[in-house]
Amino acid sequence: MTGARERVLGAVRAALSGTPRRPADEIASEARRLLDEPERVRPVLPPGEPVALFEAAVARLPPGASMERVDGWDALPARVAARLASLGAGPALKLAPEPVLTRLDWRRAGVELVEDANERAALSLAECAVAETGSLLLRSGPRMAVLDAFLPLHHLVAVRASDVLRHLEDAVARADLARSRNLVVVTGPSGTTDIEGSLVIGVHGPATLHILVVGNAA
Repeated sequence: MTGARERVLGAVRAALSGTPRRPADEIASEARRLLDEPERVRPVLPPGEPVALFEAAVARLPPGASMERVDGWDALPARVAARLASLGAGPALKLAPEPVLTRLDWRRAGVELVEDANERAALSLAECAVAETGSLLLRSGPRMAVLDAFLPLHHLVAVRASDVLRHLEDAVARADLARSRNLVVVTGPSGTTDIEGSLVIGVHGPATLHILVVGNAA
């Protein structure tokens, strides 16, 4: 192993030996130009509103990812209850303690709120979503336990339609997210190809990810 390593490193050194080193300030200047012109380095999205582009991106994710639109927060409990029923997961739900979620009438929808993150299903509130990749950004904090995104078998995530952004740069440029201690980017359910290159869903985290994009209706 050591001999092979030295041969590889030797080949790299030989290839670089005749390459002049670029000045550090020149490299930094080029990097700044890329940031000043993001259109040069990020993909061009097709025409359409962000939520429609996000929906199309989610549809391209591995099996277990899904999305639906919800007409306002008051309609959310019934839609979550229907999702749980379709999964055969039972009515138990670990709910993120976000005021916009806790004020809703979950009991009327037949949903039983529990405190254990190891329950079969949890509902989180995403800071924003990215249409480019079908990703969600979750911020760790008193009202968002990051383990809720990893422990349950089924992860449900609500996100405001107004918080669906076109590109990842649009998300990380937001001042409220830039100050975050910990951000988790979730793109589809948990998957691995560790064993013989075959995709297996749900081994290291949720087997399903269902996103509820909530509109502005009352």
